[in-house]
Amino acid sequence: MIRFVSFIFILFSSTISNAIEILSPLDRDIYQEEFVSVSVKLTKDDVLRGSYLVINVNGAQEYKVKLSKERDTFCKSIKIRPGKNMIKIIYYSSNGMEKEKDISVFLYSPIYKEAEEPPYNYDEIIFHQKENENKCSKCHNMSSLKPDIIPPSPESSPCYSCHKTLTSRSRVHAPSANWVCNYCHLDSGKSYERYETPFPIADTCFSCHEFRKKVWWNKKYIHGPTSTGQCNICHNPHSSDNLFFVKKPIWNLCTSCHSEKASGVHVVAGFVYGKSHPTKGRPDPSRPGRELVCSSCHNPHGSNYKFFFNNDYTGDRYICLMCHKK
Repeated sequence: MIRFVSFIFILFSSTISNAIEILSPLDRDIYQEEFVSVSVKLTKDDVLRGSYLVINVNGAQEYKVKLSKERDTFCKSIKIRPGKNMIKIIYYSSNGMEKEKDISVFLYSPIYKEAEEPPYNYDEIIFHQKENENKCSKCHNMSSLKPDIIPPSPESSPCYSCHKTLTSRSRVHAPSANWVCNYCHLDSGKSYERYETPFPIADTCFSCHEFRKKVWWNKKYIHGPTSTGQCNICHNPHSSDNLFFVKKPIWNLCTSCHSEKASGVHVVAGFVYGKSHPTKGRPDPSRPGRELVCSSCHNPHGSNYKFFFNNDYTGDRYICLMCHKK
């Protein structure tokens, strides 16, 4: 009898655990942005007697979502970290915790060691398919932006309500600031690739930055991310808190790959400021108001000199004269 009751309890617990329907994100999805739109659907009974949802990210950060009896679906934008992220959705009623469900997503970024290789059973899943959009259309406008149309306001864009956090950083890329998402995310009409940008992304970027393509493609030496057309390895195409929309402060970004330089000890050593030339933490004499960083001397896209010196300098002493003019 005890075993039978235990079995019923386990079965009931399993049913409750799965009662929360998570519309987004999809389990084991791969993201390339740190913001994720969470959408949860509850039963009418849950909404009437329930008080709130809690979204827990990686056992640390929590987001609280209040419920309203006028709705059965509730959305919240959350922030994830590079690598694997565990997301737990918990439903609380006036009696305490009643239901929960776990999913996981992976934030891919080759500039973070823990995020450069997704697990084998994770995959990029296109959310904007008809089945998923039908679930959201009750509250959201799921229509596509027409080509070359600029919305009169951010709020008038059908993308805004779910993706507004993409412009929450201090520097916002022009297409994002004007919510002309269709400049880069084209509606192909094919559900399996709707709104996907081509890989590599460079041709999409060069459709506006055409001059840069002419300059960089004519250089003798082209930096790896540039040569492979993967501008989004270093740059965030939506927004950033850093100059040039880079994903990390410049010195930190460069040393993500060039880890041998992370000690701050430059190859030129022994004659200034003690034992070596600084690579950060000092003002840049050639660019007043800016800090000395890797790009003070090196061009991160391309150069006619093998060390990617700025201004196509072809000798060490010329690069030195950029700052040391006397």
